[in-house]
Amino acid sequence: MTFKHSSLSLIVQSVLLAITPLMGLVIWLYEQPLMLLYLLGCLYIFQVGRLIYTVRKTNRELAKFIQSFGFGDTTIHFSTRDKDASFQDLFRAFNQVVEAFRQLKLDKEKEYLFFENALKKLGVAIIVVNEHGNVMMTNDALLQLLDFKYIHRLDKLNTLKPGLADELMQLQPHQQHLVELMVNNRLLQVALTSVLMKQETKVLRLIAFQDIRSEIEQKELESWQKLIRVLTHEVINSLSPVNLISAGLKQRFENNTQPLVMEADEQQEIIEALDAMHNRSKGLTQFVESYRSMTGLKSVQTSHCNIHQLLSRIQTLFAASASEVNCLISIECQADLAYNMDEKLIEQVLINLVKNGLEALDKTDSNIAMVAKMNGRNLQLSVKDNGKGIPHDEINKVCVPFYTTRQGGNGIGLALSRQVMRLHGGQLKVDSKEGQGTVVSLLFSV
Repeated sequence: MTFKHSSLSLIVQSVLLAITPLMGLVIWLYEQPLMLLYLLGCLYIFQVGRLIYTVRKTNRELAKFIQSFGFGDTTIHFSTRDKDASFQDLFRAFNQVVEAFRQLKLDKEKEYLFFENALKKLGVAIIVVNEHGNVMMTNDALLQLLDFKYIHRLDKLNTLKPGLADELMQLQPHQQHLVELMVNNRLLQVALTSVLMKQETKVLRLIAFQDIRSEIEQKELESWQKLIRVLTHEVINSLSPVNLISAGLKQRFENNTQPLVMEADEQQEIIEALDAMHNRSKGLTQFVESYRSMTGLKSVQTSHCNIHQLLSRIQTLFAASASEVNCLISIECQADLAYNMDEKLIEQVLINLVKNGLEALDKTDSNIAMVAKMNGRNLQLSVKDNGKGIPHDEINKVCVPFYTTRQGGNGIGLALSRQVMRLHGGQLKVDSKEGQGTVVSLLFSV
C-alpha cells in the first residue's frame, strides 16, 4: 500500500499521454475547431512535463535516500507534507527505513561502547591494532603498565625492546609468548597472548599483556623459604646429637690417662675418624645456619644514604684482593648522590656482587665498575665485570637458592640479594654474555 498512490498516478499519466494524440487525430480528421487541437497539444505538453517532473523527483529522492545509507547518515528526514499524496507515502516509507537503520546503528554503537568500556576497565593490559600496526584502542591498564600516555602506532613499543612490534604482529592466535621489558627502571616479565577479530572487512588483533614476574618471584620465594625451614629443622635436629656424641668420644680418647686395650694405630684411627666427623658436623651446622638467615629477613630499615661514600667503602674493602689479581675497581657516581635504603643490607649485597665479580675474572687486564645513576626518581646500582660471563642456559638459575657453579659456593648470595631488593620494593637483574662479562643491577623503585 505504500506506493499505491505513486503507481496510480503514473498509470493515469501514461494513459492520458497515450489517449491525447488519438483525440487530436480525431479532431483533425473531423475538422473540428483548431482551438481544441491547440488545447490538446498544450495538455499533452503539460502531461509530458508532469511525467518528467515526477520521474526526476522520484529518482532524486531515491538517490538521496540511498546515499544516506552509503554515508551512514541516519539524521536525514523526508518531509511528508508534500502536496503530492503519492510522494507523502514514499517519504513516509523512507523515514521508516531510516529510523529502523538509525536504531540498529544506535544498538551497535551501544554494544561497541559497552565492550570498549569493559576492556578499558579490565585489570589485564589490552591493545587492539589493525593489520597495518595502527593502534585502534588501548586500555588504562596497558598505559599504566608500559608507562605511556598514549600509543598511536605499535612501533612505539620498540622503545621498550627492539623488534617488539614485529614480535607482536607475528604472534599466533592463542599462543603465549614471554618477553622481558625494561619500563621506567622496572624489569617486567610479560606474558603475551593474541586473538584475531574481524570487523566487517578489517582484521583486528587484540593483544593482552600480563606482568607475571611478581607471581613467579613470589612462588619462588615461598618455595625456597619452605624448603629452608624444613632443611633447618631436620638437619639441625640430626646434627645436634652427632655433635655431642662425637665431641664426647673425642674428649674421652684425648684425656684418658688409662690406655684402653687396643693398639695405638687403632686408637689413632678412631680419633681421626671421630675428629673428621666432628669437623664435618660443625661445617654442616654452619652451612645450615647461613640459610637460616634468609628466612629471618622480613623487613628493612631505610635511611638517607650517600651512595658515593657507600661505594668508596666497598672499593677500599676490596683494594688488596683486587691488587692480587691485577684488577681495577672503579666508581661511576656523582659525589652528592643519595637515596633512602637499608644501608647495611645493600652494602652486604654489593660486597657479595663485587666478590662474585673478582672470582669470575680470568684476564690480566680485568676491571670491575660500580655504577650508580638516577632514572627519573629511581636509582639503579650496577656492578659490571669483564670476566668469563655466565652461560645462556644458566642465566635464569643464578638467583635460585642452593644453585651454584662455583666450587665451594653455597648458592645463597644472589638469592639473598634478590630478597633484599624485594624488601626494598625493587628488583635484581642479571645480564651476562659468555666470554664478555656480567652486569648485575639493583633497580630501586619509588
